Amino acid sequence: MARRKDRSPRDGTPAPPRHDPPRSAAPRNTPPRRHSTRAEPAPVGAGVAVRVTRIIDAPASSVYRALNDPARRGWSPEPLYRVVSALAPRFVRLALPDGSQVSVAIDRQGNVRSSVTLEQSGLPASVPADLARMRWIGALAALAEQLDAEWD
Repeated sequence: MARRKDRSPRDGTPAPPRHDPPRSAAPRNTPPRRHSTRAEPAPVGAGVAVRVTRIIDAPASSVYRALNDPARRGWSPEPLYRVVSALAPRFVRLALPDGSQVSVAIDRQGNVRSSVTLEQSGLPASVPADLARMRWIGALAALAEQLDAEWD
């Protein structure tokens, strides 16, 4: 029967200490990895350009469905958006035709109210941030009216 190396011999003497090289040591002259899993820093100007929050008198699931359903996009100033990712009923990321992205966070405020926070990043240089902010404020107001009309 083979003995494990880390055990002492049967005569009771202690096993010699093991001197393994640390696992994190890498060879010195290795080229940098091309595909890193670490997030690269965002380029300058690619941060959040517009952020708008509104409380809507509708459940989070209704807000989420209004964002995802192509037939219910009348509230949006840009109804030709594409849903990039979603986590029902809390988060939706949208890609607009101009190349910018919109992240929408939906937080429950009880059973029939939701806080909707919209962040648009990567705004084109031709669109002032104040104009985009006003468009999204109007869009969230239109979304609130649309959902209110569906509840009546």
